[in-house]
Amino acid sequence: MTSAVALLEREGEEGFSIRKVSAKVGCDPMAVLYHFKSKAGLERAMADALNAELKPVETTAPWRERLSALAHQYRSLALRYPRTFPLLLRFWVTGPADYRHAEMIYQALADAGFDDRQTVDICFGWYASILGLAAAEVGGMLQPASAENLAEVRALPPADFPTTTRLVEAFADQEPGRIYGLMIETFLDGVEQSLKAG
Repeated sequence: MTSAVALLEREGEEGFSIRKVSAKVGCDPMAVLYHFKSKAGLERAMADALNAELKPVETTAPWRERLSALAHQYRSLALRYPRTFPLLLRFWVTGPADYRHAEMIYQALADAGFDDRQTVDICFGWYASILGLAAAEVGGMLQPASAENLAEVRALPPADFPTTTRLVEAFADQEPGRIYGLMIETFLDGVEQSLKAG
């Protein structure tokens, strides 16, 4: 798995193939296909290898702390593996390591008082949110606006875009870690509020 992840990190998705992975590990491409059944099977195993790098969260911590701690580990994982991390978004579950983390999330939500349907819905929403945020950061979306971006905003007609043009300095001050933390807490606030409302 290490060789496949290293290849994807170096070459990107356009340069990644079963043939190149097999050459890197010194085996026939058919051996890789036999073991993983398909390129998607290999990619799923690679995603689970990333999940296996996450540390278990303390199960006695309050439920919000458990979810927040794991969310921040996912951000760190995305920053370490920016080209491989998006694979986590492709699979319902990546494998054994993912199941272990999901079990912790299910337990945290059950401890909070959610029923089974809510637990499943919130868990998948949580995953989509935190993985999407982390992928957006490594993809460049959460970075501070570039000089070109700022010039483009400044060129907008203020009469048509009064709020957007007013925010130009704030766009230059974006901080990915701050945005990620804010959105995790906002998501958890909403989850907690739904529990109180229910």
